[in-house]
Amino acid sequence: MPPRFFSVLLPITVAWLTGCSATPHRTAIAPADLLASTPNIEWCGTLSLPGEWQDGTPVGGLSGLGWDEDEAMLFLISDRGWLHRARLTFDGSGELRDYEPLDTYPLRGEDGAILASAESDAEALSLENADDGIRGNTQLVIGFEGGAESDTAGNVESNARWQRFLPSGIASEPTHRPEGLLGIQSNGGLEAIASLPGHGLVGGIENPPDDWPEKVTRLFTLDDRQAWRYPLAANANSALTAMESLDGDLLTLERAYTPPASIVIRLRRAHLDDDGGVEISELARLSNSDGWSVDNFEGLTHIGEHRYLMVSDDNFSLRQRTLLSCFAVKDIDPKAQ
Repeated sequence: MPPRFFSVLLPITVAWLTGCSATPHRTAIAPADLLASTPNIEWCGTLSLPGEWQDGTPVGGLSGLGWDEDEAMLFLISDRGWLHRARLTFDGSGELRDYEPLDTYPLRGEDGAILASAESDAEALSLENADDGIRGNTQLVIGFEGGAESDTAGNVESNARWQRFLPSGIASEPTHRPEGLLGIQSNGGLEAIASLPGHGLVGGIENPPDDWPEKVTRLFTLDDRQAWRYPLAANANSALTAMESLDGDLLTLERAYTPPASIVIRLRRAHLDDDGGVEISELARLSNSDGWSVDNFEGLTHIGEHRYLMVSDDNFSLRQRTLLSCFAVKDIDPKAQ
């Protein structure tokens, strides 16, 4: 779940007009000279999505992405428990040009009932069987951040968990609550999931768990076989918001927000060591104080080769934007950092 900040990157009137449009439009997260200043990252287009489609379907609060190569379809989840499906258009040079909404479903439990509001805080998404050449067998692995709740005896627990879903948004199995989720903070739990060769599904905690060092958070396999200590960036309030695979390592997305207006987005490469340590290579630092028109980026997905998409959560605020940005990782050798 993101901090409730307000972007000051655009005048309020412009953001309001953008939010009222029911169609995506092309934009940029920086001037051309800044886009060219990230040697490890090549940018391939950005779209600004509307606050709702023409039929009134809400688009905001997006927190996770998943690309289905077999279906050529993008899945998007929101922290209000919505699952969106869309088609993308790229031009001949690979530039992201358009977004076509297909349909939207509320997330439902195994019994078919729509998830209650307190249980619908979907923050992390990874797809299984989405690139095996077989259509129709994709499974969605969704992580729920979960908030603190009390049982009848007054004991405070968290409903953070992960679960598999069908592409229609219906749960296909019971929930899982691994030990890797112990000690998570309210509004700082399971924020990232990625499938990593040799390890399987790996989860990432947004903020340091209880009794952990201030700038270290936990990565762990969802089956609890292994865990790692991930060093967050030095920026104040830096938090892990998404992960994806990158040639045997992880591509991580971090967001740092310092009130009233400072926003820093980092793309980093993380190598997981056998001893539980994590080696970090910086790929890009995007700060609004340097001229980047960034927002609350929270979702990340791999779309082929070394190309990725990331999406921002607008918190349903007219002062923020839902941005869908395409980029490619150019320097794939961590030793070159």
